[in-house]
Amino acid sequence: MKMNLRLLFCLTALLTTSQATAQEAIEWKLSESGRLFDTADAYRSREHRPDEVSLVMLANDIRFKKDRVTQHIRELWYYPTTRDVENHGDHSIYFNEKMEKLTLLSAASIDKHGVVTSLTPSSAQVLDTDNYRSFSDSKEVVLTIPGLSDGSLTVLEYQIDRDLSKQEADWSEIFYSQRNYPITTFELSVQWPAKHKLHWSSSSHNVECEGSSNRMRCSGSNIPAFEGDSNIYWRDHIDQIAIGELQNWQQVIDTSNAAMHQALKDTSGAKTLLDRILPGTETTDEKISRIHEFVARDIRYVSMSELGHAITPHSIASVIKNRYGDCKDKSMLLAELLRHIGIHPYLTLIASDRTSPNVLSIPTMRYFDHVVVCFDRLGIQYCLDATDQDTNWQYTPSWIQNKVALPLKPAQMPTIINNSRYRWQMDISTRIKFNSEGGQTEQQERHYHGEYASSMRGLLLNKTAKGQAEWLTAQYQNEVSTYAEPSFDIPDLNAMTADLAVYSDAVLRPFLNTNTELTYEENDAWLKNELEIMKLSNKQFSEYFPGLKVRSEFLYDTNKIWKITNTPAILNFEHDFGTMHRQVFLKPDGKLLLTTELAIPEQTVRPDQIESFNAFLNLLKRESLIQFEGKLSKKVQKTEV
Repeated sequence: MKMNLRLLFCLTALLTTSQATAQEAIEWKLSESGRLFDTADAYRSREHRPDEVSLVMLANDIRFKKDRVTQHIRELWYYPTTRDVENHGDHSIYFNEKMEKLTLLSAASIDKHGVVTSLTPSSAQVLDTDNYRSFSDSKEVVLTIPGLSDGSLTVLEYQIDRDLSKQEADWSEIFYSQRNYPITTFELSVQWPAKHKLHWSSSSHNVECEGSSNRMRCSGSNIPAFEGDSNIYWRDHIDQIAIGELQNWQQVIDTSNAAMHQALKDTSGAKTLLDRILPGTETTDEKISRIHEFVARDIRYVSMSELGHAITPHSIASVIKNRYGDCKDKSMLLAELLRHIGIHPYLTLIASDRTSPNVLSIPTMRYFDHVVVCFDRLGIQYCLDATDQDTNWQYTPSWIQNKVALPLKPAQMPTIINNSRYRWQMDISTRIKFNSEGGQTEQQERHYHGEYASSMRGLLLNKTAKGQAEWLTAQYQNEVSTYAEPSFDIPDLNAMTADLAVYSDAVLRPFLNTNTELTYEENDAWLKNELEIMKLSNKQFSEYFPGLKVRSEFLYDTNKIWKITNTPAILNFEHDFGTMHRQVFLKPDGKLLLTTELAIPEQTVRPDQIESFNAFLNLLKRESLIQFEGKLSKKVQKTEV
């Protein structure tokens, strides 16, 4: 749904660290014995085994000892075919090298004949795959297990030791008791000192959990694979168990605020910066716009989630001096500059991979990976993303709309960040004049609004001038006509304005016979395209529709070659899903004017409604066809174009 335009804005560059630094946090104690190998031998001897990749065992034992917590993980995998080996034979372990130590205890294959082949440490790869929205500095250890063939098992056992004294936020863990593969045996055990109170919650339908004052255990067997859907955020739906230290969301708010406000210890340079960037602005709106654009575009994004700065920003003074920072650094600078002009901003945490507050079963910072700056002005809430270089400040960036958010204000609970009623809005005006050769001249204006303007701007600015022209031409020829080589003008492409206009001029090669009566038809191309790409595709889960609003206007001038006799039908289509209206005017000068207005507001469509919703879109798409007829008014003399 709009995937060709809804670009995720690059909130960070990947932090480059040496392999040697990460390797120092990894210890190898590889062994070919132990309980997991015994389990593997017993499984291998079974007469009947599944015909799909299976997680035979997933066991996690967690223990607290003073200021450390240790996770002992055991995994046993089964691969029925060589294709399964090809697709699933690599395994990844994620850990934070700055506060965690990874110990590899077993990493080996056992083939169907019982031959054991162990991984050699030199074949492991350590990657910096830190998600660019993440408040973390994690590493990925990729283990390519040797010796795998059809009917093989992978034995994987490791331990992660975390130094709690080095973490800035609360400790918590989220365990998914479902995977994309069936799980034969699931075990989870957590023990902690009585004085170190933990709270847990389970939403798993396949696992039974029980707990006491200092312990909780969960177990399950024969758990089916999680069956997702085309357009869902799987963390909203998959079975999970969460455990953490905090009792309420106010503790998350207080912890986050205390960390974020460390940036205010040195704000030197803020006033001087404002004096430099605000000249020429008069209204508060102009000042907000100028400040937002400066922080978004002139303060370079660099991932800065190193030790001690996972959720704690660097000082505002250092961000101004260095002219770079990550989302929390840039957000604190944006908030400070807004305060200087009388705005009262507050930070808001964003969980970019979750859309349902109800599944946040325990209070913890772990759910959140991004932060934006919000404020209320004249009864309207605005949320500005300091890392977004393309969205006008009056609109919430499309990629965080409908995501879980936690405002860092007293007595707040997780909610959904504000959504636009119509996230994708555009107006099109097309003026067509027929010529004596049977061709057309066409002038077109496309006006994209708000989030749509931002998406188009980001897409085009990532291309060279030549690349922009090529992309726009290909888009035009795919959607409108292959009979022309249009020229384009985008006057305000670089500005962070609320709207973006794309102007085009085209001469269409002859395709009509000007010596016969006119039978003309074409699709309202841009409206049709929007309806095509907005179709829903889920089968099992509800799907969110972000809202679409299009106003299209066509003015046809037959240049007195034909007199229009039969005009398109007037439409007044009303439905629970949305509306489409078309007005038709045959003007005194013989020109034909059509205006079409389509409005489908944002909504969540249930699985049992999706087929009907798509049928509704198809109906509107069919009605996008424009047809009219004309009587030849005079003999056309052929002239050279």
